[in-house]
Amino acid sequence: MNRGFRSFHPIVCFLYYVGAAALVMLNKHPVFLFMGTMILIFYNIALDRGMTLKKWWKMVWILSVFFLILTPLTNHRGSHILFYLRENPVTLEAIIQGIILALSLFCLMVLFTSYNLVITADKFLYLFSKWLPQWALLTMISLRFVPLLRRRLAEIETVQRSKGHSIKTGTIKQRSKNGIQLVQILLTWSLEEALQTADSMAARGYGLRKRSRYIPFQMKRKDWFALIYMLAIGSVSIFGWWLGDGVLSISPVLEPIYLEGREWFYLVIFILFIGFPLGIEEREALQWHYWKRKI
Repeated sequence: MNRGFRSFHPIVCFLYYVGAAALVMLNKHPVFLFMGTMILIFYNIALDRGMTLKKWWKMVWILSVFFLILTPLTNHRGSHILFYLRENPVTLEAIIQGIILALSLFCLMVLFTSYNLVITADKFLYLFSKWLPQWALLTMISLRFVPLLRRRLAEIETVQRSKGHSIKTGTIKQRSKNGIQLVQILLTWSLEEALQTADSMAARGYGLRKRSRYIPFQMKRKDWFALIYMLAIGSVSIFGWWLGDGVLSISPVLEPIYLEGREWFYLVIFILFIGFPLGIEEREALQWHYWKRKI
């Protein structure tokens, strides 16, 4: 459904994801990253009730916890030694750095979980096909490669199971043989469709410089307002990062985690940028409920 933040121009949507990813990577403060993570989780819930996030939830948690544990075990810098693990010091600075790294990774993965819901294939091609046609097509195919293969593999496995070929039952030799057969069918199917897609794109003149094309997206007033808003808020947030706000200093002196002074202001600016699409979604939801009751 093309509503909410998804109804904005592709340039606006793409600029948000580029800006949000940049701010998450620049602001290395647990409070900033925690607030950004919570906002992005609610944003995913507003988009599709968190269905896409649930599919990747285990991987997101496993990777985040892995870096959370790995950082204190490999980084021994710091003056606040908590305990020793096999004669290796585990410092408070390393634990805080692990928390920051884990939150950054968690926030980025949650951010790009909603990317495919907003930046669809037609929007991506609209943004880059004119200047980088081959790269745009290759990137679009790569982004849909993993979920497409997973869906096809499930279909092939269902058909093969009806024939009595399963990778979950039987001897190891039989399961290995059935698994290789599944992969062979999957690759054959994918390559055959790739050739058909390439022939179809060539027949329609994809990549030619002198060709006409239909442009389904037009910049509207709300798109210009959103563009100016994100550029202004993003610039202020980057200026705050340049001043040192939004970054927790760990060495040589560990700063307190709680915010002080103008850091609160730049936290609000950070929230205003990260939470912009969530505000759009919630505003339209409230309008929908209002008109529904009124009717």
